[in-house]
Amino acid sequence: MRLRTGLLLERDQGVYSFPHRTFQEYLAGAHLSVQGDFARQAAALAAAGAFWREVILLAVGRLVHVSGELDKPRALLEELCPTRRQRGASAWRREGLAGEVLLEMGRSRVRDSTAGQALDARVRQRLVTLLRTSSLPALQRAAIGNTLAGLEDPRFRAEAWFLPAEPLLGFVEIPAGAFLMGSDPARDAEADDDGQPQHEVLLPRYYLARYPVTVAQWRAFVQASGHTPRDADSLQGLANHPVVLVSWHEALAYCDWLTVRLREWLGTPEPLAHLLRQAGWGVTLPSEAEWEKAARGTDGWRYPWGEAPDPNRANYADTQIGRTSPVGCFPGGTSPYGLEEMSGNVWEWTRSIWGPPYAKMPFSYPYDPDDGREQLQAADDMSRVLRGGAFWLDLQRVRCAHRDGFGARYVSNYIGFRVALAGPP
Repeated sequence: MRLRTGLLLERDQGVYSFPHRTFQEYLAGAHLSVQGDFARQAAALAAAGAFWREVILLAVGRLVHVSGELDKPRALLEELCPTRRQRGASAWRREGLAGEVLLEMGRSRVRDSTAGQALDARVRQRLVTLLRTSSLPALQRAAIGNTLAGLEDPRFRAEAWFLPAEPLLGFVEIPAGAFLMGSDPARDAEADDDGQPQHEVLLPRYYLARYPVTVAQWRAFVQASGHTPRDADSLQGLANHPVVLVSWHEALAYCDWLTVRLREWLGTPEPLAHLLRQAGWGVTLPSEAEWEKAARGTDGWRYPWGEAPDPNRANYADTQIGRTSPVGCFPGGTSPYGLEEMSGNVWEWTRSIWGPPYAKMPFSYPYDPDDGREQLQAADDMSRVLRGGAFWLDLQRVRCAHRDGFGARYVSNYIGFRVALAGPP
């Protein structure tokens, strides 16, 4: 076996070992799973460091899926996530592992009793708390969010098409008033030519979604409406990540569908219900002016959180996640109005026209909403403005004032959208 497979390594005469770490971890997990005090030993290993994570998960998997034993994994969940919350890096590591253990077990195997339901809820809520802990590294928060995606993320309401479980379903009011739009090269050395001059724009009151539209929200739309996605892969991905591979026209179709649903649904909260049913408001894509005001506030900040770049506050190239991340795992990047993911993660469609494809944009600054740039019925291939940058882009392109444009039929794995609630044009 040593010569034919390479699975064994002869370290001394008659002394063999497995050179591959996967085999070592599996055997260690198998040994751990048969220990009488499995939960206590596994929790102690978890506290010792991330080195033992895979061993513990393999042990849990063996217990659940091979032996059909649930008591030991449940006891481990109690050890990792006790009722009284502890503090510090070791406790955070154990709580994160508790989420992975719950995912390996499957929630249905835990929620078969009142105590099990309380344990399930406690583990998931602890993961939400970790997701919002800025002192944890961004990569760790994103991994915790990915675990939450497999556990029916409690931040979203399944009965409300997976909109946020907040009093206004995730819609954030942006008050009427003026803000500074565009870039001042005297203040921002990376100011783009098409983002100048910086100027004051007055906007009426509107609402903007706290997060980009998620994969779960997009799936709910497709299932309920019968829409055939331009790219079927838009339905893939983790439920709490921003949806991508959606064209501008599809994003607008989602908005029209959600307008009807919220007008009809008895659960739509006030004042949204009144605005939708009596005041003629509707769900739509934000104009680029509405998007920018919500992102930077009234003081002309370069980033939603201020003037200084910070890879712990947004998912862009320097953060090194390298893909989309769960919404809400960058609490330090929250805008002055409380919106998140406004820099990085995914580009976001706006309703504003950029211009003909591959042409220099005809709609220059100062921004004028009455010069034709806000027409929804423009030519089918007309480019629309994108805002916010994406996970693979550099700092210059995740600034609040940066703009780009793509054809309205274009789809990409780094372009998504968020919705607004606004009055009639």
